[in-house]
Amino acid sequence: MASNSSDAGASESVLLESTLSGRSARLADRSLFLKKFLQKGRVISSAVPSSRALVEGMLRHIDFTRPATIVELGAGTGPVTEQVIERIKGCHRFVAVENDRDFCDVLRRRFPEVTLLQMDATKVAEPLRRMGIDRVDYVLSGLPSPNLPAQGAVRLWKWLRRSLAPEGRFIQITIAPLVYRAFYDRLFERVSYRMVWLNVPPGGVYCCSRPRPHLSQRKSAAS
Repeated sequence: MASNSSDAGASESVLLESTLSGRSARLADRSLFLKKFLQKGRVISSAVPSSRALVEGMLRHIDFTRPATIVELGAGTGPVTEQVIERIKGCHRFVAVENDRDFCDVLRRRFPEVTLLQMDATKVAEPLRRMGIDRVDYVLSGLPSPNLPAQGAVRLWKWLRRSLAPEGRFIQITIAPLVYRAFYDRLFERVSYRMVWLNVPPGGVYCCSRPRPHLSQRKSAAS
């Protein structure tokens, strides 16, 4: 009985330590995100990492039962990366892209098994090509896409136009619900939006497909 009691106590101690460690990591991520947001402003898409609910809203657009190549742009401290690697199987290829050195240090420490490119996400075409990736099924974006410099936004769109599979999807998380609908309508023929309230602040997910052969000049109203 004493041994069982000791084992139970040890298990509870390990569980408590794991819980506290997880909370500490989340607090550290939030502090780093806020620091970067204050330093870089619009270059960082949010002052806090995406909530689990927001990430789940993003990943609901992926069919993990089928082989696919998945590229994450703007991985940050890894809230999306974490849930992707929980779901992927041997039939998937996953690459994360992040430009900030401190964020990359966090990603390498937390996910040493993930292929990580430390670079400007709008210049990812050639590095992916050298890795043998010419076609991508899903692009997960945590970038502040509408606030990218014009040259970078065009470069990203051209890569998507060449590399996104015919039924591929560009999936963008946002904390500015529907404000930028016109931006995505200019880039893609098909755009849908789903609100996610369980995020601070409330956000949502754009799911886009079929990049336009030419940039649309029409100014569709946010809706």
